[in-house]
Amino acid sequence: MDVWTVEVDRALAEQIRRWRGLDEATWRRIASLVTAVPARLGLPHSTNQIAGQRLCEDAARMLGEDPNREPWN
Repeated sequence: MDVWTVEVDRALAEQIRRWRGLDEATWRRIASLVTAVPARLGLPHSTNQIAGQRLCEDAARMLGEDPNREPWN
């Protein structure tokens, strides 16, 4: 399992939105934060920008938001 196989559930989507919106985390930072979440122990650490972008897109869709609008992009 790695950052590319993370299933974004509602709780993770809400957390990603806080990181992206309030903390203005970059896509690289999102990948890093998701792989550091204690509940996801065992994931190799990642700072992959494209993986972070995908996580943000998945989170936005989970929340019924447009990933191409603020705060996502």
